[in-house]
Amino acid sequence: MPLIPKNYSWQQSTTSGDDGDIHSSDIVIRVPFPGNHFQPDDIFTTEQFLKISRAPHYWELFLRHPIDADSSRCSILESEVVFELVKQDRATTWDSVELDVPRAERAALKERYLEQHRKRLEERSKQRAVEKDHKKKKEIHRQIERERNDRSAIDTLLEESKQRELRRMELAMVKDYRPDPTKHEPTGRKSSSVKYTDLEPSAGGPPQPPPAVRCSGTLEVTFSKRTFVTPKRESMESAEQEWTRKQAAARRAIGFADDDLRPDERNPEWLKQRGDTFFQQKNFLAAIAAYSAGIRLTKDYYALFLNRSAAHLALENYQRCAEDCSTALELLQPPVEANRKARVACLARRAAALVKLGFLQQGYGEMVAASRLDPDEESLRVEVDHLKRCLDEQGDGDSESDE
Repeated sequence: MPLIPKNYSWQQSTTSGDDGDIHSSDIVIRVPFPGNHFQPDDIFTTEQFLKISRAPHYWELFLRHPIDADSSRCSILESEVVFELVKQDRATTWDSVELDVPRAERAALKERYLEQHRKRLEERSKQRAVEKDHKKKKEIHRQIERERNDRSAIDTLLEESKQRELRRMELAMVKDYRPDPTKHEPTGRKSSSVKYTDLEPSAGGPPQPPPAVRCSGTLEVTFSKRTFVTPKRESMESAEQEWTRKQAAARRAIGFADDDLRPDERNPEWLKQRGDTFFQQKNFLAAIAAYSAGIRLTKDYYALFLNRSAAHLALENYQRCAEDCSTALELLQPPVEANRKARVACLARRAAALVKLGFLQQGYGEMVAASRLDPDEESLRVEVDHLKRCLDEQGDGDSESDE
């Protein structure tokens, strides 16, 4: 049974307004939990509902008036949890903090608050997505503008360079030509102006002819050989699609709904994550309970059986470990690259369980199959060699006993 603390305390702070009147502002609620350490995920706060849930403790409170959940804070201390709540209507004075809700109506009211909270989170997520998209578009427009300015600056530099080169060529042409002194005006006077039609090439020789046109040719392009991660990768497309459909169906299949369970407790994926957390904390019995609860919801999710087999192996329940590995292997069909690692884990774990049960030959065969599926895994090769030596020693011992 969960332990539900009843002795919480609350107080209401007051502030003075510009008109000299006293106004209530915030609410502070202290809930004693001696000797417990909570995590932020264990605290749930909405506009009119507070909850603390961490086994074996559970505490909830329906608020009489709504609060600003975004501005409110929660502090987790060594012996208590402190809520600092900000009222939506700061001019209202609360005569009590708790809303008296009949026991028969508490579940429906709690479900309504949870649904409102979920919708608010969805709207906030959509708003963040819109803002992110808007910010991304603005950044793209700024990048386009920067590139346009860069191109304009480059075009300006090219045009200036072109004009300088043209002026340099004109000056070079004037220097390379000189007037003909034998040509004079009809009156016998020397002309004071030089016409370009009277110019002749300098002593440097005739102008050079333009370079010849380059010959056309063919440029050959070669490509590297196309390779795949596994043999016959393209032929596995239908099997890959079938595996993806099976996993999607397994995640969607919940199986039943119980009014006493929270929405997250009816999700096999959430139960798997809780089991993984217990397993990491070496609480193997709790991990098995979480995985088993997920299996009761859906029997098509292979990861629940695979992870439960690891917990059974840690508790030396070798027979149940082998059974869970076999069930997981049946669900890992068709065998494709996406589930290869999971099949390797099933075979290696079932091999370890069979060896512990005394079936050394069968365990060796399972370990060899796992090593063939993942030849790059050094630990599997080491385990295969170890089991091979054990089989050889067992064979030598049998031979000596026969003699």
